[in-house]
Amino acid sequence: MYKSLFSKLMFTYIAVIIITLLVLGMAMSYLLEGYYYTAKEAELLEKGREVARIIAENAGQNRSAAEIVDNLNRLLDNQAVLISRNHLALISRNQFAGIARRHWLGPADAQMLLRGETVSRRGYVARIDQMVIFVAVPVQLNNEVAGALFLSAPLADVTDAVEAVRGLMFYAAIPALLLAVLLGLYSSRSIVLPLRRLSEATVQIAGGDYRQRVQIDTKDEIGQLARHFNQMAMSLEETVGALAREKGKIESILANMAEGVVAVDGANRVILLNKRAARTLGLNENADLTVQIYGKPLPDSQLKELFAAVVASGEACSKEYTPDGVQTYILAHVSPLIDRAGNNFGAVGVLQDITELKKLDQLRRDFVANVSHELRTPLTSVQGYVEALLDSAVPDQERDKYLSVIHRETLRMNKLIYDLLDLSLIESRKEEWELNEIYIPELVEQVLVKMRPLMEKQHVTLKRHFPDRLPPALGNEDRIEQVFLNLLDNALKFSPPGGVITLQVKIDNNTITVSISDQGPGIPLEDIEHIWECFHRVEKSRSRTLGGTGLGLAIVKQIVEAHGGRVSVQSKPGQGSTFSFTLQALPPEQGSGLS
Repeated sequence: MYKSLFSKLMFTYIAVIIITLLVLGMAMSYLLEGYYYTAKEAELLEKGREVARIIAENAGQNRSAAEIVDNLNRLLDNQAVLISRNHLALISRNQFAGIARRHWLGPADAQMLLRGETVSRRGYVARIDQMVIFVAVPVQLNNEVAGALFLSAPLADVTDAVEAVRGLMFYAAIPALLLAVLLGLYSSRSIVLPLRRLSEATVQIAGGDYRQRVQIDTKDEIGQLARHFNQMAMSLEETVGALAREKGKIESILANMAEGVVAVDGANRVILLNKRAARTLGLNENADLTVQIYGKPLPDSQLKELFAAVVASGEACSKEYTPDGVQTYILAHVSPLIDRAGNNFGAVGVLQDITELKKLDQLRRDFVANVSHELRTPLTSVQGYVEALLDSAVPDQERDKYLSVIHRETLRMNKLIYDLLDLSLIESRKEEWELNEIYIPELVEQVLVKMRPLMEKQHVTLKRHFPDRLPPALGNEDRIEQVFLNLLDNALKFSPPGGVITLQVKIDNNTITVSISDQGPGIPLEDIEHIWECFHRVEKSRSRTLGGTGLGLAIVKQIVEAHGGRVSVQSKPGQGSTFSFTLQALPPEQGSGLS
């Protein structure tokens, strides 16, 4: 309460009025008191001089001064005492203390009286319990001081008059004080209420509500302050709105950037970090990054050293590194942050995850190496056999055998090239496939017509399991037939003589799942994750002997995924393998023959 402006103004008004009234009352009281005392003193002195004159005039008529004083005491309302010159002389030498104490007369006063001067005193008399005024007037006979006349009078009437005046002033001060309080209340409220409105509006603006306006119609300084406040609020609303929009744009850009962005201050503490950078550094991107990392050093030691070097040197730097504890490759471009004065106050870095690029580059290298190896082997064989034929180093009975090997290796190279071109065409998604209804049982029968001679040769049988009501699938018939051919051919190659291949079809929620299981040697666990890659073979020598190019499963994966399905494999060494893929089933109302 005592800290509010209203209370301060009110207390100030009241304090000023009270102090003014007190000062004025005290001044008037002292002035009146002095006036009454001076008037009383002058009255006594006048009486004393008149009595002294009477004593001087009657002293020559053989009447004693004491007798004259006694007669005058009966007429005067004041008590008169006469002291002789001898007594005055004794008092002046401080040798007659009795009379001196009784009449408040000191040696200096006695000397003044002997010189013909008057003396006046005021004091409290305990005997009558009141203030008394004393005056002493010299009595002169023949131009010489013959003694002194003392007159005294009580000051009760003077004191009563002063007290009455003081009481009157006190009672007059009460309504004046009340009136001043009312005026101060009105004045204080007229000042405080507009300021309170301004204060409340300021609090609202500080809380983010920049639409606050203050309606004050006065034309004084407070009204002018309100108008300036409204102008400031309007300008602040526009400025903060523009800043918020720009901040939102920047935050949206940073949040959706494919690259991570990190900024540090001069002490190498994080001041900015987007979610991509948090993910790159292995942080929890869904947590509060302000608490998790802001204001702290970078958690990655290599990146921390890179930023520290850029902050120290003021020069941009780039580095490719692997973060601590994360199996990724990061390319960091770090540049210094420089203000308008040219001072370096931190650094900002862009982190690019190049793991996929590294993998693609490695895949490209492996692909080129595998293609070169796959082509070099048959070309070497063809070259060797052709050179032998050209040199006539082959007996006539062996020529057909050599030509047969050359023909087989040529077919193998031709199939490899065809598969490479086919895989490249599928991956490029440039070929537009005609989608239509595919009836899986009918398509399987077409595939078996092509595969039956080879299956009979290896004495392998195929068991088929189809649901009773199997809807048609949506896809390109030639490409799905290629999937069946590759998977069945792969199962046939690794099935033992007399083995059984199981083809099972299931339908679940408009998804058709086709599984092809064999009784082959199975796939080791470390090879399963690579089984769909180009040129990957579990048993390289046996696969090449069986005529495989290492691209069949890669082509299957690309075709199925292009149809919106997915592929999978389950296998254990010595227990065979099961390859599966999914296709989208056509709803009954759409199964009317698409083309």
